[in-house]
Amino acid sequence: MALEWDSERMATGQPIIDAQHKEWIQRFNQFDAAILIGEGEEAIKETLNFLTKYANIHFKTEEEAMARLQLSVLPENQKAHQEFRDKLAEISRWMKEAGPSSVEVVSLKMELEKWVDNHICTIDVKLRGSNK
Repeated sequence: MALEWDSERMATGQPIIDAQHKEWIQRFNQFDAAILIGEGEEAIKETLNFLTKYANIHFKTEEEAMARLQLSVLPENQKAHQEFRDKLAEISRWMKEAGPSSVEVVSLKMELEKWVDNHICTIDVKLRGSNK
């Protein structure tokens, strides 16, 4: 299922963070489309590579913005970011040890879908109105 950017639910009001979230959604949609046409193995490798780089850059940007704005949600955000990094590492280990299977593909897809509702739409949006 393709995801669509929904400003009302997802926008943080921070242009760079919103642009990064839009890129994340675009990459998810590419991953989802690749799975549908049977390119799961290559798609999961590309997606894991992207997400690892994304986590290093985007999470730092977001946490710095929250710290600068002194948002109380920062510790919760940092914890969620670390849990996401841990999940990526777990899926990467599965890939290296046994190669990608439908379990890894489905697991990664579910994690990415959950990330939108459980993180972007609940924690990240706390940046709204704070972009002074």
